[in-house]
Amino acid sequence: MSILAALFGPRKIPIAKLGAMGERRATWFYRLRGYRILERNLRTKAGEADLVVRRGNTVVIAEVKTRQTLVAGEGHEAVDQKRRERMIRIGDVVAANDPNVQLRYDILSIYWTGRRFVVTHYADAFQPIADARSPWKWRAP
Repeated sequence: MSILAALFGPRKIPIAKLGAMGERRATWFYRLRGYRILERNLRTKAGEADLVVRRGNTVVIAEVKTRQTLVAGEGHEAVDQKRRERMIRIGDVVAANDPNVQLRYDILSIYWTGRRFVVTHYADAFQPIADARSPWKWRAP
């Protein structure tokens, strides 16, 4: 490996740091768009949310997935139905504290190119639907 390649080539980030750096980048993504960060890594009985942000009357529950390679697919592909339903339950907890808010569920897929982060934002990634058997329960599509 040449000296130039070592200095200016793509840099790998240790896996232990990659997720934290991606969440920090997602925080700045929302701040630059006028959102206020309410919670980072919110833990409730319903589960954990990476980010809870607010702008005006809209509260966003955001799931952040950071990748360094696309071998396993992009980050948004890792958010399955079980994870979406967990986000909905976390949204219920947030809405119980402030019933006048509008909830939105976002997914941020962040890819580290070796030089910079590329953020793909899926605003309003899914809408919860009422369960046919138990209409008081929300489900993810």
